[in-house]
Amino acid sequence: MEHDDSPMRVIICVCITDIPGNPQRRHNTLGDAFCNEILHRDLDKNFDPFGYDYVHIPCDFDSDVPLKRWFIFDLNVKEEFTTEQLLRVRHRVYLASRYDGSWYEGAKRRASSYTWGGRSRQERAAEARKQVAANPQ
Repeated sequence: MEHDDSPMRVIICVCITDIPGNPQRRHNTLGDAFCNEILHRDLDKNFDPFGYDYVHIPCDFDSDVPLKRWFIFDLNVKEEFTTEQLLRVRHRVYLASRYDGSWYEGAKRRASSYTWGGRSRQERAAEARKQVAANPQ
């Protein structure tokens, strides 16, 4: 994904004990990993009134108990939004699959059992393509 400076809200559900390092820095560790590996940019932890990133930190984020929590990252914050404006901002929602410091390939393998584009839709699309090929205009 190339760098884009438009506003975006990223929501990541994760088992907090899967986030390596200091429990008090889990929000930064997760944000850094996501921004670096997915967005190919740094999480901007420095406040600048003309553009910054913000992390909404969930309760119990530093617990030793393996709890699932939602971390919300507001990226490229440049102005305040009303609720209606916020709902129009691009949102990305993820279920984290990090394990031992890397992205867990098991999640990709499991997801690969689902037909790309949906099995019934792919069957309908294949049939429609055959009909178009058989009856060119």
